[in-house]
Amino acid sequence: MPGKVQDFFLCSLLLRIVSAGWCD
Repeated sequence: MPGKVQDFFLCSLLLRIVSAGWCD
């Protein structure tokens, strides 16, 4: 997996976790 794709995946995953925490 290219570094940029991995970074984007990690960023989106982190955003999902953070937003899920805020929604709770």
